[in-house]
Amino acid sequence: MSWSGHDEAWSSPPPRFDAQAQTSAFSADGREIEYTEPAKPPLLWLGISVGLSVVALVLALVGRGATMGLVAWVLAGPLAIGMLGQFMGADAKRREDGWYAPSALAEWGQRLAVVLALVAVACAAWMIAGDVARGMWT
Repeated sequence: MSWSGHDEAWSSPPPRFDAQAQTSAFSADGREIEYTEPAKPPLLWLGISVGLSVVALVLALVGRGATMGLVAWVLAGPLAIGMLGQFMGADAKRREDGWYAPSALAEWGQRLAVVLALVAVACAAWMIAGDVARGMWT
């Protein structure tokens, strides 16, 4: 095989198309090249969930009284788990797209968020139950 055609040598490569000719050919028939990145998991919702769970866990471990336990329970329960639900819903919509790049950080972050939320809810419920059992709500 030869580029030159007759002398069986690789002396002259075939002519190449220049970039200007290619772009003018694409724009002539109305098509444009669009560069897109693959969809990624919405880590913002996951970060908010983990952050709320950590704050609730600190409040449940450091705070005193059922009122502080109730605040920690609300942060870790409805709010943190709600943010985790937002993450899962948004991630499911992005996974529907054929162009999705999964992330190991998102998978492990989701597990961490669930465990932190459950531990924080349990600690907050323990605080609330202790004060209610003693008959004092502070």
